[in-house]
Amino acid sequence: MSKSSLCTAATLVLTISARRRAPAPADSMPTQPATASLSGSGQHYAMELEIPIGTDAKDITLSWALPAAAYVDRDEVETRAGWPACVRAAQFTGASDVEAPEYDAAAHSVGLRWTLDACDALSLSIPVHLRAPTPDASLLLGGRRRIPLDDFVLRVDGRAYGRPADAAPLAAFVVLPPGGAAPAWGVAVVTLAVLFREALRVARCLTKRKRS
Repeated sequence: MSKSSLCTAATLVLTISARRRAPAPADSMPTQPATASLSGSGQHYAMELEIPIGTDAKDITLSWALPAAAYVDRDEVETRAGWPACVRAAQFTGASDVEAPEYDAAAHSVGLRWTLDACDALSLSIPVHLRAPTPDASLLLGGRRRIPLDDFVLRVDGRAYGRPADAAPLAAFVVLPPGGAAPAWGVAVVTLAVLFREALRVARCLTKRKRS
C-alpha cells in the first residue's frame, strides 16, 4: 500500500473518531436542573417553573398527572397573553372540566406544550385550580386535606429534564366543609329553635290581645 493510501486511510479514521467524540453544542444541552415551586392559596394556585435551557431549544412539554381534586383550565393555557416573549404558541391536551366538583371528576393527565424561539432561560407560571371538595364524614367539624401536584414529567426537545433529587414535594391544601351527619342535625336543631321562638312570640301576642 502506498504512502498516500495510508495517509488517506488515517485521515478517514481520525475524521470518523472526531465525529463520534464531538460533544453536542453547549447551549443545546441542559446544564442545570429545572426548579419547580407552588404559589397561591385557597382554590387557586400556580406551578412556577424555572428552566435554564439553551437558545436552540424548540419546544417544552409538560405531562402532568392530576388528582380528581385539581384541574388546569385549557383557555388559560392557550389564550393567555402572559407567557414570556420567546414563547410563540401554547397548546393543551387532556380533560379540562372547570365546573365539575371533586366527587364528579376523576384523576386525569394533561399535556402542555410551548413552542419556543431563542429562549436562553425560561420562567413559566402555570395556573392550577382546586375543585369544590367532597366532605369527609370522619371530620365532623371539617379540616384540611393535602392535594399532591408533583407527578409530572418535563421535557425539552423530547429529552427529560429532571428536578433536583432533594426537591421538595409540591402540594396544595383544600379546606374541607363539615362532614357526616352532625351538620345536618345542626341545621335541624337551629331550624326547630327558630320555629319554637316564633311560636312563643305568636302565643304572647295572642295572650296580650285576649287580656285587652
